Amino acid sequence: MDTNKAAYWIALGVLALGLNSEYQHGRFVALHRVAERAESALCRITARAEQTLAFARVLRSREGFPVDDLVAEADASKMTRAEGELLGEQARDEAELLRDTVRDQINDEIRAQADTIRAQAEMRRAEIEQIRVRTRSHFRVVRTVNRRVTVVCPTTSARIALSAGPESADVSPE
Repeated sequence: MDTNKAAYWIALGVLALGLNSEYQHGRFVALHRVAERAESALCRITARAEQTLAFARVLRSREGFPVDDLVAEADASKMTRAEGELLGEQARDEAELLRDTVRDQINDEIRAQADTIRAQAEMRRAEIEQIRVRTRSHFRVVRTVNRRVTVVCPTTSARIALSAGPESADVSPE
């Protein structure tokens, strides 16, 4: 039972390390977006909490703002910078997604045109084959040794045997 538990925890640890590695290499874009939005929201909440704390200190002490309590102001500028970076990354991600979508649509159109051209070429080959079959002789004349001529129909394979005498010497074998 303990070996099953150990194997389970080892497998879970390996899975966690693999997912962490993939996340660190930027493979999970959706998770990165969620983390960035959570970071931005946490930054805003922290800045507002510090502003509220500074305001409460001012009200309680009835003194002016000391220079040391301006942490909220510095965090607000950091938050604004972070939000700007986040918006820039979101815009880049959306542009990349749009670029990929357009590229996929163009590739699909090219494949469809290639398929159409292949179908047209196949139709032309079939038409040429039909013309070739139509232009073949419908009857084949076979000359035998005993001066008999046999005519074979190519569609029904019916054979007609004719007696070829001296007057039919002008019959060609074709």
